[in-house]
Amino acid sequence: MGNLADKRRLREQAGEKIHKGEAVITEKDEMMFIPFVQSGNPDEKRPWLYKGFYRMPDGEITMELKRIDGYMELKLGSIDNYKDYIHIAVEEFIKKIYNESPHEAKSISIEEHDTETDILKKEILRLQADVESANKAKDKFQEILETI
Repeated sequence: MGNLADKRRLREQAGEKIHKGEAVITEKDEMMFIPFVQSGNPDEKRPWLYKGFYRMPDGEITMELKRIDGYMELKLGSIDNYKDYIHIAVEEFIKKIYNESPHEAKSISIEEHDTETDILKKEILRLQADVESANKAKDKFQEILETI
């Protein structure tokens, strides 16, 4: 059988890591432009923000990533004991971000952003029309009940 030190030694000899963690994205903000006009200026670009961590048995490796125009900035928080896992954590976190992102790794053009907002505006108008028709039907039903 062996004790924990023997198991750890055997894993290290086989080239395996002692712990296989999981990357988790806790917060995601992928809005490309500030959705309002600031004192007459056109919309300003802003980075996509991601926060998350890599699970470890007795803690976590925390990460924050900013993406804008093809550049990434990563902030990492860890303790010295996790130094062998940092590269795995960063790799899994970035892969998860790109796999879960609705947009490709390329930057989004303003035209694509505008078409997305136009689609959302049309959907909002359709839902508002549905609400109005439901309210009219409710009012007619109440009138019928009052006459009975």
